[in-house]
Amino acid sequence: EKRGYNFMNVTKNYFAQLKIQKIIPIINSKNFHNDVKKIESIITNYKNIKLIEITLRESESYQNAIKLVKYFPKIKFGLGSILKLESFNEIDKKKFNFFVSPSTISEIVTKMPQNYIPGAETISEFNYLYNLGYKVIKFFPATLNDGCKKLKSIETIYKDLYFIPTGGINKKNMNDFLDLNNVICVGMTNV
Repeated sequence: EKRGYNFMNVTKNYFAQLKIQKIIPIINSKNFHNDVKKIESIITNYKNIKLIEITLRESESYQNAIKLVKYFPKIKFGLGSILKLESFNEIDKKKFNFFVSPSTISEIVTKMPQNYIPGAETISEFNYLYNLGYKVIKFFPATLNDGCKKLKSIETIYKDLYFIPTGGINKKNMNDFLDLNNVICVGMTNV
């Protein structure tokens, strides 16, 4: 049976929603109109999707994300690919619901921002974040790191640490991850 709610960095409501939707769609925003079509397709085909991540990989991604928040008021959007403290500080936190980094950024994680999900790939990074009080971590890149085997091997060590495997997750391997007790959902660009 999946474990309960004992976490710090993600609210109980978001944690529960991530478990319900099982997939967090990741939109690599390049073009607002293409993003709208993709999100419309996602919410039509997956009725339980309420949280969507928009990455900040392109120069126009942030402005597109602001427009998407207005266009889809019932969706709770998060921003991903946050790579440094300066970028995190420049974001209007009131417009977005959660924030994700692909790695462990000490200048951000030590501030313990609410609904911030740091990324990690090594046991040392997991342990560092765990000792800071983080309970939800993006495991990235998941499939390059013997993903399922690694997460399964530590689930009895870190009993209240949960992961969102991302990177190389697809419809063929997603259930291998979702079947693990320490995985609350998977991040996917091809939803």
